[in-house]
Amino acid sequence: MIILHVIDGISRNSGGPSRSAQGLVAGLNRAGVETWLMTLRQGEEPWIEGVTKFANGEPFEQVAVRVKPDIVHLHGIWGLDMHRCAVCCRRLGIPYVIAPRGMLEPWSLGQKKWKKRLARWLYQDRDLKMAAALHATAESEAEQFRKLGFKNPIIISPNGVNVPTHTLPLHPTPTTKRALFVSRMHPKKGVLELVEAWGRLGVGSEGVREWECELVYTVSGEFEKAYEAKVIAKVQELGLADRFIFTGALNDEEKWQAYARADLFVLPTYSENFGIVVAEALWAKVPVITTQGTPWKDLEDHQCGWWIDIGVEPLIKALIEAMALSPDELQAMGERGRKLVEEKYTWDAVVKNMVKGYGEVLNART
Repeated sequence: MIILHVIDGISRNSGGPSRSAQGLVAGLNRAGVETWLMTLRQGEEPWIEGVTKFANGEPFEQVAVRVKPDIVHLHGIWGLDMHRCAVCCRRLGIPYVIAPRGMLEPWSLGQKKWKKRLARWLYQDRDLKMAAALHATAESEAEQFRKLGFKNPIIISPNGVNVPTHTLPLHPTPTTKRALFVSRMHPKKGVLELVEAWGRLGVGSEGVREWECELVYTVSGEFEKAYEAKVIAKVQELGLADRFIFTGALNDEEKWQAYARADLFVLPTYSENFGIVVAEALWAKVPVITTQGTPWKDLEDHQCGWWIDIGVEPLIKALIEAMALSPDELQAMGERGRKLVEEKYTWDAVVKNMVKGYGEVLNART
């Protein structure tokens, strides 16, 4: 079996898909499945170990004819280049799987909705309906596919964690405790809501004054730069300049150091099809607060965090509960989080679902 994965690009600053696509390719290779990765735009070379076969921005049809894949796995929708890949697959008779990567979630569909409705009518729904299967990272994403009317087979397989190969540094013992946010600087991620919630905690109250919040984030384009400015202004307006640390972008090594110095991870997002940073934080033994805009019910089921309603009020309640816990209680939650990831979200565990799904796709065509 030969699998060709296609993604727009794998820039280190482009977020979760560039990491998870490489992690999946590497995991499939370790499992003995010949797997290629190609990018539609020429750019960075693979930077996750195990991605050994790579096509950098070459024409899709040229790569497909050379590689002769049994299945093509397309990561992302809306783009015309990705649409042309689906059309080419149909012309060449190659079954393809589409991973919408959260782009069919209600929050995402509500952004630039008229353009997306037009794209769905012109080509996107046809590409999706004619896919041999759709790839969902959680049951909730699969349910959304069905709500939108797609009847294809669905491969449900979460993303895995690209964990460091070395031991994380020991957590320091500072005078303050630290909450950590890692993601894009974007309204979808709820950063302004986090600042507002923090301001309403009452920094002078017992326990809360021991805490500060570090923001590790990427900024892409003028829209996100403008949002960053709004967040900074809100921090200053609320008198929280000594409580928020604007770290900005970090490389992978530095990011894992940020996890290691954190006591709590917070992602008050409006929508995620998975949320790889949640899994990373859990692997680093950091309890997590995130919203039901993510599929992370495991936080409640495994007692390693808080899975809350979207909004400032639920966030305040969870922060108060977390900040009231002792270091030993937070550490115990972190240990349960690491165990969860090791059992369910390593790439070696994840690829078993994907290999099974690919096999079902191929068997359906015989």
